[in-house]
Amino acid sequence: MMDIIIYQINLSRDDDRVAYLGLSQLDKFQGSSEVNSGIYDKVFEGAVEVDTLEGVYQMFNCDCPEDFQGHSLSVSDVVEIVNGENAGFYFCDSIGFQPVKFEPEQTQKLDTRTMRVVLVEPGKAARVAEIDDSLEGMQKTVSGYIQAVYPYEDPVALICNEEGKLMGLPLNRALFDDDGHIYDIVSGNFLIVGLGEEDFTDLSPDLMEKYGEQFKYPEKFARIAGEIIAVKQPATNEHREKPMMHHSGPDL
Repeated sequence: MMDIIIYQINLSRDDDRVAYLGLSQLDKFQGSSEVNSGIYDKVFEGAVEVDTLEGVYQMFNCDCPEDFQGHSLSVSDVVEIVNGENAGFYFCDSIGFQPVKFEPEQTQKLDTRTMRVVLVEPGKAARVAEIDDSLEGMQKTVSGYIQAVYPYEDPVALICNEEGKLMGLPLNRALFDDDGHIYDIVSGNFLIVGLGEEDFTDLSPDLMEKYGEQFKYPEKFARIAGEIIAVKQPATNEHREKPMMHHSGPDL
């Protein structure tokens, strides 16, 4: 798993028309071989379940995260590896990736309102995501009409697809009552968002950490003696941990 940021050229600021050009062509078109950070927008920030730049390229062409706001990863895009021994900025070139000098403080965000949430996807570890905070943005993330429920005492909402079960979306995580019994299973992607005075808002850092940990492990479900059991699976980057069983509730 890697923490990455993806930057893509905003065509409205690309006066020299270098979008989709390789490094070797920059000097010809803009009079400099250095990447112009000021024409880039930040389009994604988060953890991805791959460990190479080639894996990032494949992911953002074939299986983009729901909160990704850009186009498929292409030549001229810049990927930042945030931490680790390979931390730095890498230009997506015609062949492979090339390390480059890049000034992220000169970039801009896409012109959309966003909020930071915990995104929980079936079969994957929960992660912090930055999504479009419009109704359409939330509908895109959960793949349909949204439903908000309030199963926790914290000032948060769980936003899911209201027709997830009818649509046959994959089972995701169980919801438990105060006695530790399952009373529902959420189907498809869902979000944990903060509650503002009148609308949904960013999660606070402590709630991001709390719900990121609570939904860290994917779950699979089994019926034993007429009851549903939730079995926590290892997170993608933690294969050595043993699955853990949770108490079940009534037959669902």
